[in-house]
Amino acid sequence: MSDAHAQKAPVSAYQRWEMASFDPVTVEVDNSAAEQAALEAHLRRVEDDAYQQGLAKGHVAGQALGYQAGYEQGQTKGFEDGRKDALAQAALLAQIADSFKTALAAADAAIAESLAELAVDIAQQVVRQHLALDPTALVAVAREVIAAEPELSGAPTLIVNPADMPIVDAYLKEELEGAGWTVRPDPVVERGGCKAHAATGEIDATNVSRWERVVAAMGRNKPW
Repeated sequence: MSDAHAQKAPVSAYQRWEMASFDPVTVEVDNSAAEQAALEAHLRRVEDDAYQQGLAKGHVAGQALGYQAGYEQGQTKGFEDGRKDALAQAALLAQIADSFKTALAAADAAIAESLAELAVDIAQQVVRQHLALDPTALVAVAREVIAAEPELSGAPTLIVNPADMPIVDAYLKEELEGAGWTVRPDPVVERGGCKAHAATGEIDATNVSRWERVVAAMGRNKPW
């Protein structure tokens, strides 16, 4: 092929446009709007995260404050309830103590009563045995009657059990005669006791009357 044919022929303006229209074209896209949207979305996520974190912290703080307030209220109420319970327990213990003291006093009274009864019974048995075993027990009683004040006058007479007449003769005869007394037996009078009779009055020193005076002085009422 000749050099003339080797060289390209000149092309028209249409041909140049038509050919150029199929050549690769570099398109520059404006990414500023997408970047702005992505930035706004990121900011929204950051804001949402911050809100959620703030909400969580506020919830925790609120729980802590509520717990503290509840704890203080509970502590105050618990203290007040404990104080009331302590006062109630103290009152109950005071009642129990008073009841115990009352019961103890009653028990002491019952024990004292029993001891008194026992003492009277023992005393009675001792006196009876003494009178039975000691025939001269009448001597002391008769001397008390003779020396009693005011002195009996006007033919005073000592009345004794017939079984005690030998005792009177052996121990009191001279005293009675010296004081102007006479002796008269009477089976009604129990051994160990006596009576005195005169114009100015009488003295009952029988075992029964003397025993009644003793137990009456003790606040008791126990027959001989």
